[in-house]
Amino acid sequence: MANKIPTEILIKILNNNVQSSRSTQDLHSSLLVNRFWCRVTAPILWGLPLDQEFRWMGYKKLKKKALCIRAYISCLDTQSRTLLTQNGFDLSSSPPQATFDYPSFIHKVRIDNLSYFISIYSQQIFSSDQDIDKNNKSKKPIIVTKSRILFREICELITNRCTFLNSFQMTKIAFKNFLNDDLICSILKSPKVFKKLETFVSSTLNDELIGTLYGSLALICDNILNMDLEFKSESQVLLLENLISVQKQLENLSITDYCYKINCNSLLSVIFSQKETLKSLRLKFVRFYDFEKKLLPIGRFTSLKELYIENCYGLNQLDCLFFAPSFNQLSIFHYFHTNYQLNGDAHKFIAKILETANTNLKNICLDIDHSIPFDVLSVILNCCTKVTELTLLNLNIIQAIAIFHNKFNELRSLSFGYEKELDAEELLCQIGEKVPESLETIEIRMGAFSAESLEKLFKGWCRKGGGRNKRIIVKRTIQAHRYRFTLSDEHWKVIEKYGVQIDIE
Repeated sequence: MANKIPTEILIKILNNNVQSSRSTQDLHSSLLVNRFWCRVTAPILWGLPLDQEFRWMGYKKLKKKALCIRAYISCLDTQSRTLLTQNGFDLSSSPPQATFDYPSFIHKVRIDNLSYFISIYSQQIFSSDQDIDKNNKSKKPIIVTKSRILFREICELITNRCTFLNSFQMTKIAFKNFLNDDLICSILKSPKVFKKLETFVSSTLNDELIGTLYGSLALICDNILNMDLEFKSESQVLLLENLISVQKQLENLSITDYCYKINCNSLLSVIFSQKETLKSLRLKFVRFYDFEKKLLPIGRFTSLKELYIENCYGLNQLDCLFFAPSFNQLSIFHYFHTNYQLNGDAHKFIAKILETANTNLKNICLDIDHSIPFDVLSVILNCCTKVTELTLLNLNIIQAIAIFHNKFNELRSLSFGYEKELDAEELLCQIGEKVPESLETIEIRMGAFSAESLEKLFKGWCRKGGGRNKRIIVKRTIQAHRYRFTLSDEHWKVIEKYGVQIDIE
């Protein structure tokens, strides 16, 4: 008889498969096999329901997903079940004893999932004499009150039963009026559950909730790897700074400012304190005022590979040349500035980062109002020659042609657009002979073009190896949309001849 595969090995194999597909299918499917299979698969399947994102899922599917609450109710003790029954819940579909201790399998939680599932499922299990008309707005407070009771019991069940949570996300929270009391109370009762927290995401703007939560986590967690945080008040910034500063292994940090009036100089100093471990940094709408370089510690980021900056104001007031060299290990740099014209100091900031990262940069994306500044483009052409993905919006035709004439021997994906409505004929004819052999995908925002100019592009692009693995995406300009430009039969003949995949958007 062949040796059985050890349970722990099977779990690792199945975990890899589940993580790649992110599909639970039927949470009870393992019950149809055998007891051994149940022991292996149940912990994996039941670790998923509260972690997945269901933003675009239809209501029927969400209703099915919400049935996981039924199993959690079966794991409640007698006192909690009695409380639910006394408040009008029909628990006949949830037996008093569960097959497994399902809450113990949970290690990743999106609180918005839990609250949403409860709001759906609680309406299905009201006793018949407590039936509620969903269309009757006067009954809404009753629904929320009952959902609150169920939420509190399930939340405490999870924090008491699971051994640890390594991912905790709060986004678009329903029932904000009672989460501060019920959720935070559960956290403070069982702080040990957050000792191994690795990922923390918070996009709620409830000031009181954020304050209590950040303060609690700062006392409990010092090994968080990934943070995605938002703030809307100065008090939240101080709490956020405290939470970041106590971390010992922070690798990925994303910060969004929804107040737009806060001076975040001290926050920048806290970020620099993580320079030895931070690998990815994303700043959105963050503002800096009257910056002094003495606020920053001496040294450079030693691990930072990814930098994303979106509409961060006050860069012209920063001594950008002082700290830009800190990004010498960057492989990805995205800069978005779409609300007003960029000034000269910001140009220097971008150019200095590009120059410093140099050939380490593999992915560059610049989305700037008006055309890309000449000094910035010059640095890309001369220093960033190892780039594999390049996105430059608002180019003029001379700049676009210069990109193709440069020696980007490793470039695989190029995306660009015109700053104005320009005829695409000249562009396609000019770049056809200079397309890098390594280039696999071209994305262009342009106007109407003829089949002849398209063939000139394809002829140069496909001169070696054909067009089997090549793709062009054409995003039509306003003018092209206005005249309803589409591909003609002549265009399709050229496309079939060279075999290049083409998409018109």
